[in-house]
Amino acid sequence: MAIAPNDVVIPRWQRWSPADERRPRGAVTRWSLRLLLALPFAALALYSTGRGFTPPAVPPVVALVPGGPMIAGLATALLTGVALAALGERLVRWEVPLRVTVPLALVPALAYAGSQDLAAVLTLVLLALAVEGFVHFAVAGRPDGAVRAGLALAGAALCDPVAILYAAAFAGAAPFVAAARRRAEPTPPATWAVLLCPALTAFTIALLLDWRLTGQVWVGLDPAGPVRAAGEALLAVVHTPLYAAVAVVYAVRRPRALIGYLTPVAAVFVALLAGLAYSPVTGYLLLTAVALIAVPRAPSRRLSTFLATVALIQWAQVVTWPPTSPAFQEWLRVVWGF
Repeated sequence: MAIAPNDVVIPRWQRWSPADERRPRGAVTRWSLRLLLALPFAALALYSTGRGFTPPAVPPVVALVPGGPMIAGLATALLTGVALAALGERLVRWEVPLRVTVPLALVPALAYAGSQDLAAVLTLVLLALAVEGFVHFAVAGRPDGAVRAGLALAGAALCDPVAILYAAAFAGAAPFVAAARRRAEPTPPATWAVLLCPALTAFTIALLLDWRLTGQVWVGLDPAGPVRAAGEALLAVVHTPLYAAVAVVYAVRRPRALIGYLTPVAAVFVALLAGLAYSPVTGYLLLTAVALIAVPRAPSRRLSTFLATVALIQWAQVVTWPPTSPAFQEWLRVVWGF
């Protein structure tokens, strides 16, 4: 099904085009930068393996990566380097100061996930891209944003069932976003399907593959009460002031985009209620990455200073009060002796 095109003018602060100038310009230089950013994580992966650390269990799709924990760690490091380089390129192209990346790039949580947890990094990158795509659809009215979100959710659903919650939220919100934007026109009927169907298909394939390979399903349920679920969701926001700050920017400039932007917090709450696996470390990285991807294009000097200040506050907070998980604590103990 095709999505009807529209000719809505995109606001200057949220324009996106694949024809934008690449930074750096040369492909060789770009890949050199990606490999350079991946090197510290690759070194951490090798060092952790040498110290005897066993990475956390991964979904069956990710477990198909050959070579054992060492190769998986190197693949995680490469993916992390590529993701950081892509984020930096986007921020430079959008004239956002790179200092706002400090609470993501220079924290122990990324050192752990970027060298040990391939499934978490894959899920984080794909969910962040999905939120960005939906926000672009909500702000600019561009159907290609919904397509990007749907494809990213399909990839994330292969790694983590929580992607289904994002897909359902986006699909449910899409008609309201379109109606608010174009009241005189009917809602494109295919938008919800583009957002929901790829993720459902991918999740079904992952379940069938898991059952075929192991004879069981990897989705485990351990429901939490509403109070605990709400507390964890609130704690995730408290750990990421930058995420809250960017939410305020959207509330002032483009309130309808909050439907997509706030989905990660709602997903944490629903995932805990349903008993799906949740890691505060991955949650911290996801909310921070979403905030950085969603920063408006070409922010004013005042807004740039505000976001950079909040980013520095978040970095100081996460260093003194980091989010934790059993696997992260075990990594700190085995590898670093903490």
